[in-house]
Amino acid sequence: MDNVHFEEYDLANGLHVILHKDINEPNVIVGTKYHVGSKNEEIGKTGYAHFYEHLLFHGTKNIPQGELENIILNAGGYCNAYTNYDVTYYYQLLPAHEYKLGLWVESERMLHPVITQEGINREREIVKEEKRMRYDNKPLGNSYFEMMSKMFSDETYGHNMIGSMNDLNVASKEDFEAFFKTYYIPNNACLVVSGNINIKETKKWIKLYFKDISKGKKIKRPKNFNRLSGLEKHTERTVKGLKEESIVIGYPLMAQSDADAPAMQIITAILSGDSDYSYFENHLNLKQDTIIKRIKASSDFWEKESTLRITATVKNKNSEPYLLQKIEQQIALLKNTPVDTTLLQKVKKKFESAYVDYFYHAETFADKVSNYYHLYPKTTDIKSLIENFNKVTTDDIQRVAKKYLDKNNSVVIVYHPE
Repeated sequence: MDNVHFEEYDLANGLHVILHKDINEPNVIVGTKYHVGSKNEEIGKTGYAHFYEHLLFHGTKNIPQGELENIILNAGGYCNAYTNYDVTYYYQLLPAHEYKLGLWVESERMLHPVITQEGINREREIVKEEKRMRYDNKPLGNSYFEMMSKMFSDETYGHNMIGSMNDLNVASKEDFEAFFKTYYIPNNACLVVSGNINIKETKKWIKLYFKDISKGKKIKRPKNFNRLSGLEKHTERTVKGLKEESIVIGYPLMAQSDADAPAMQIITAILSGDSDYSYFENHLNLKQDTIIKRIKASSDFWEKESTLRITATVKNKNSEPYLLQKIEQQIALLKNTPVDTTLLQKVKKKFESAYVDYFYHAETFADKVSNYYHLYPKTTDIKSLIENFNKVTTDDIQRVAKKYLDKNNSVVIVYHPE
């Protein structure tokens, strides 16, 4: 990806800036990604990162309450945000000539948001409803976070990203303001502008809007990412509303910037990717299997830890040993038998196609490159992304499978219908 060019630099206050010019893109993405997510929250003060994702849309000293989104919409754009374990990202997609509006909005959000008690009270109810709809009202809505809680401590990756409603209920306006002052500072942020921009002019406006925002104090980040020493390796629960016997198996993995991460992503695809090469689909013969109804593997990669998750629905509560045996057979195949080279090339091409697409869309590129700044050793490591996949060998697949996919390090959660 040597033909993908971007420029990066820091303002005096520590704000990191990434500029990416694409003359074929009619729009521009202006986003600010803060290096704060749920893993930065204290026990008893969970949910603050996600809560601020909501609060910072309310308004500022110069943007009336409730008007931020309308300002972007009236300019022909849209805005959104997300929070995960590692980062919180706010962004606008705008017509290219409106990039200054996006810069102004992001500077307003960082410099002087207006947080009111009324707004906090309103958002508490909105977040509660979001939690009910996305997680609590679905029989297995919290299964991913339950798996994480079995492997990692509550201080980091072990608690739900959306947080505890009890914590949010008792949080004061002062608690939220303290969180903002700690993390929503220029030296903890990456401003990214991607699209059909004039680099020189964009730099001028960035300096104008952001140079007077004061640098914050150095952030104390969590350092202990040790996995739980006493893994609760097997859990069974009865779930109201669940229709089928369901099983989740989780394996703790490496940090997302680890050299073995591309091989593990390929392993996940081999287990549960396209039907023409998926081990689960082709080797387990699911159409004829009377015990396993559905099975899927997925992996999630975070700054300090990652996971492989296998989810399955089975015939009844006596099906667990059969399922685990079948899964272990496929993992043993990865460990002990070299993957067919044609199959490996197919998987690599899938990844290459997906990532090339990322690079040629301003929205996905801005998100990806700002992740690389915050979560990888160097932003420019993004240029080796496809190369790192293409370098994975059949030996790497076997070595990585042996290193990480040990059933003795896995957790199993069995969900029984009520």
